[in-house]
Amino acid sequence: MNNQRATGIALLVAGFLLLAYQLDWFDLSGPSFWAVISLLIGLSLIRKAITNPDRRGALGGTFFLLFAIFLFLVDTSTLMRPIPRPLFIGGIFSCLAIANLVYFLVTRWQRNLNLFMFFFFGAIGGSILMVYYQIIDVWQFEEIASNYWPVLLIILGAIILIDSMVQKQKRLKQDEEESSTTADDQTLD
Repeated sequence: MNNQRATGIALLVAGFLLLAYQLDWFDLSGPSFWAVISLLIGLSLIRKAITNPDRRGALGGTFFLLFAIFLFLVDTSTLMRPIPRPLFIGGIFSCLAIANLVYFLVTRWQRNLNLFMFFFFGAIGGSILMVYYQIIDVWQFEEIASNYWPVLLIILGAIILIDSMVQKQKRLKQDEEESSTTADDQTLD
């Protein structure tokens, strides 16, 4: 997309948002303002990821898009001002977890670290949200975390081993392809 078209689209979006604010269709302050900014950044990064063969921008775009949805839902579903800190922090970590999972999937399982980050951020954000919504008790969470924290080391070690095996297979395959093309070039000479 060239700069002129991107500028036109940005002005259209800004104009519609400001018109909706002027007509009191929604409040463009506080969480709503940050949700709109996050939504625009997320859509921009997702557009970049779609056009990029390496899918660069998919992680950030997904995070900002999910964070915007989170802020819109929190802002419209509750009349709490400001957003309670545990809900906000739990939402951020949960959005980071889902964004890492999406990035892992769109890169065709090439980045195993993103899978670990999905579990890591998901455990943090999910536990904060479960404590906030009183699904589990704080003391129950403390007991679970203090007993099972070595599971993170086990998962991280397994992911590193799997990633090293995958990288080794890729290097062997590249070496085979390079040696076969050099052998073909030598037979042509």
